[in-house]
Amino acid sequence: MRRTRLRPVSARRSKQLREYSKLRKSYLETHPYCEICIGEKKEKTKAEDIHHRQGRQHSKLNDSSLWLAVCRDCHNTIHNNPKWAYEKGYLLYR
Repeated sequence: MRRTRLRPVSARRSKQLREYSKLRKSYLETHPYCEICIGEKKEKTKAEDIHHRQGRQHSKLNDSSLWLAVCRDCHNTIHNNPKWAYEKGYLLYR
């Protein structure tokens, strides 16, 4: 009996990820600096990541109204200090 390999990513999610890649690049071009560093530290640090404030499930992956352009340090700070991030609005309840 021949077995078919399971796809690691569904066709639907694969399409979303291709679209996300384009949207991410565009968003980082229009938001080149970390939005947290500008607001909190008053300094300009190059943004490297997209932080999804409400997760990446389903259509939230490509909803840019829930995104923040952040540097790696701020992204780690958000995920390492969720209480602070929820208070500041950097994380939203799902």
